Amino acid sequence: MLSPVLANVYLHYALDTWFENEVLPQLTGFARLIRYADACVVCFEKEAEARAFGNDLRRRMSEFGLTISEEKSKIIEFGRCACTKAKQNGRKCETFDFLGFTHFCDKSRWDNFKLGRKTSRKKFRQKMADMNIWLKRIRNLVKLKEWWKLLGLKLLGHYRYYGMSGNFRWMQNFYHQVVRLAFKWVNRRSQKKSYNWDQFHRFLQFNPLPKPKIYHSLYNLNS
Repeated sequence: MLSPVLANVYLHYALDTWFENEVLPQLTGFARLIRYADACVVCFEKEAEARAFGNDLRRRMSEFGLTISEEKSKIIEFGRCACTKAKQNGRKCETFDFLGFTHFCDKSRWDNFKLGRKTSRKKFRQKMADMNIWLKRIRNLVKLKEWWKLLGLKLLGHYRYYGMSGNFRWMQNFYHQVVRLAFKWVNRRSQKKSYNWDQFHRFLQFNPLPKPKIYHSLYNLNS
């Protein structure tokens, strides 16, 4: 089993260099590969070239004893023209998930096309499930004020990754769901409830958890 660093070097040769040196020169339309670790998105201007690349990619990976995840791989129409076409045909614009975000066709305040991003539903559910398990375990291991600080650090970690322009509502949702879970598990430290909601709210006022914040501003004022 390869380490993440070695796997990244391996894919740089097997995929990145091959795409740059052998695939791109044969194309007639625009194309770009975006990869992080073992996940990638490849953009093509022409559908026929995208489909041909899918077959070539499978052959290339097999040369290195690798396979692509078919359930996570698909070809979609995406972008300004694709969204306009979908609406004309009464269809929804297609979306795709990448690195924990759902990417979708969006519009700026000036009605121009822009790439929208929000926390993917699958990743959101996974994060909430993980948080629920952590709160259940930690509540009986250390004192409330100690694990409350750790909870704040966990929230900050979430915001620093998912705090991208356009994703504020999903971060707010995450914050409120975490507060509800914290209230639930604070009151299960013993058979007798520790707080009612008003008491917990006062505790939260004096011991505030970090609020959502945009850490990655992707659009400037002229976008």
